[in-house]
Amino acid sequence: RHRFRAMAVEWSPDQDELANRNGESPFVPKEFLDGSNFQRLYQGTGEPRRVSSAELAASFTCAVNAFVQHYWTCRNDYEVSVEHQVEGSGHAALEGMTPRWHDDLVEHFGVGSDPEATMKLYTSATMVIVRRVFKHCSLESDGAAVYPPGAELPSNFQLGHLGRPMSMGSTDEAGKATRMLFRLFQYPEGIPGVDYNEFIETDFSEWTCRKPVHFFERKPFYRALNCALSQDAPNVLKGLMGIIMDMNYFINEKHHSGGVFYSGVGLGDSLCLATVGAKLRMPRFLSTTTELRFAKSRITDKVGPALLVVRVPQGFWGARSISHFSSCPEEEETIFCAHALFLVEGVSTFKVQGREVSRIDLRVLDKYDSIQYPDSAYQGYPAALEDPGGHEPFTRGNMEH
Repeated sequence: RHRFRAMAVEWSPDQDELANRNGESPFVPKEFLDGSNFQRLYQGTGEPRRVSSAELAASFTCAVNAFVQHYWTCRNDYEVSVEHQVEGSGHAALEGMTPRWHDDLVEHFGVGSDPEATMKLYTSATMVIVRRVFKHCSLESDGAAVYPPGAELPSNFQLGHLGRPMSMGSTDEAGKATRMLFRLFQYPEGIPGVDYNEFIETDFSEWTCRKPVHFFERKPFYRALNCALSQDAPNVLKGLMGIIMDMNYFINEKHHSGGVFYSGVGLGDSLCLATVGAKLRMPRFLSTTTELRFAKSRITDKVGPALLVVRVPQGFWGARSISHFSSCPEEEETIFCAHALFLVEGVSTFKVQGREVSRIDLRVLDKYDSIQYPDSAYQGYPAALEDPGGHEPFTRGNMEH
């Protein structure tokens, strides 16, 4: 296992587990795409476009900088690039790292030579640094006193430290965590005593007023990317767009053979959108499996836990099997393009480890709802899911032993 750190990246070519990749996965209405920042930047026409290796390396570099710097650069018209960054963001260091990151992308994932390179990067355990900001308090100008007086920080929290405060939940989907902190790439309004619009236009090395309380955390690259998609974050999506376009190109390069697939996700508040007859989109790249046990693993630690049962027609354009390069081919993983469109055909509930989980039956549709697939192309739903409530949590180690 070859790992090393370079600035804000920890490379790991090994594939991460499917169960890890489906964290918080909110639905949005079908119409959301038309007015989204994603569509404005992606300019989707229904015809996938290939991206050059140089563009992919630049996209990755700008995305990493956006993850780290987003809270200092969150104006909607701000674009992160090697030539355009805020004062104090370390653009000279970033400029120096770009050739090295290009070499790393080539060495570990085959960017420029392997058409699967970007998908291998996405499914890998590569980690990036993200900045997280508290929204219930700020710091006085001395950098030590908390404002407002009496506000409490989590136990064992050290200002500016790397890692999650010990009192927070173990996953991003934990309800308390999302209330206590700004979620990734969310515009940080309402911090007590901080005029943020003024703050982000100031050289913060000379700032003398109250400052947001933040910490840094390593997160898988795929999760940071999917957070940006789910929250339609314009500044981060600008940096990521080359990678997203190349992933969609790979997914759409072949037609899918069809079948029934499962995915265990956290829908959050968007669970209420799942009503029979509704057409809904999943902004993130959705991973699914033919094996029910993998989909059910770790489903109970999510907010709005749901088991998606997805019917895919034979010859479908917009999903692709990626099991052939997986380190766990038994998962039989199929991934859907960003903003895939689904028709809700059924909603029910069952219990997993004593917790109520929704089962949502979905028929995948053409992303732009223009290609019609006949009913005969879709396989039927299973009559019943065997023992839907009982399962042993899956880990890579279980398979190896």
